[in-house]
Amino acid sequence: MNLWDEARRELDAWADARLKARFWVRDDDAFEVSENLVRLRDVAAKFDTRIGLAIIPGKIAPGLCEFISDNPAQFYPMCHGWKHINYNSGKRPAEFGPDRPISNMISDAQFALRLFKEHFGTSKPIFVPPFNRITPALTKALPSIGFFGVSLMPNELERMLLRIGSCVPWNAAIRIPHFKGSPRIDVHVDLIDWSARTAQGARVVADQLVQHLRGRRLGIRSPHTPIGLLTHHLAHNEPVWRAVDDVLGFLRSHDAVEFIDVGEWINECAPGPIVADVGDQKGAVSRMG
Repeated sequence: MNLWDEARRELDAWADARLKARFWVRDDDAFEVSENLVRLRDVAAKFDTRIGLAIIPGKIAPGLCEFISDNPAQFYPMCHGWKHINYNSGKRPAEFGPDRPISNMISDAQFALRLFKEHFGTSKPIFVPPFNRITPALTKALPSIGFFGVSLMPNELERMLLRIGSCVPWNAAIRIPHFKGSPRIDVHVDLIDWSARTAQGARVVADQLVQHLRGRRLGIRSPHTPIGLLTHHLAHNEPVWRAVDDVLGFLRSHDAVEFIDVGEWINECAPGPIVADVGDQKGAVSRMG
């Protein structure tokens, strides 16, 4: 049996229900124009997909902004933390984790936003915390800092509910709670096996796709919630590039799949951030449209 057969049958069920499965791609850790970034641009063009490119504001090298500006159909810039520093030495890595004072994290997020807007002022900033970890306190503060949305990975509870709900007959009783706060667009399927530093196994990827598709079709998650694929162009070897081609090629081949433009998504979801005086987080706030 082909590795993608079950995923194809699940997508056929979406088509039978006259549903569209929404996908998007986020690529992390961009800061310079490299051969791999150029290759990623070519992948985006090949599959007619605008990739959300998570850029590290505090490390931006000369030439990157011009490269993004020259390729607007392939990349939507997103704000990837501040300097991608791990402050949790010896623990699960995080730049905006629980071991830092909230005032320090807010300050770093403000610096990141200022620099990000200097380079990519036409894009509504979406915050992508390095290592996909962020404290709830900072998540709540993001709109008042000036961010329009946030991109994370599902937490363990969400993953557990999806695993259970997508394979048991009483799934109608299971619903993943709606995220309250900033508009959120997550990634769900990592195409890299970080323990082996190579491509994630095709069987693992196919099974995860089925799980997320079925969970949305059954109503555990809204069927309109996009499924995010995660890549890291700087860490790609040839097996990873092949995996990216295989997954995107498979998804693009089915009529029940559509790839969303994250720029259009944030325009629809976020009319404007709550902007506070960055020097006084306790000051009055106003809504900007």
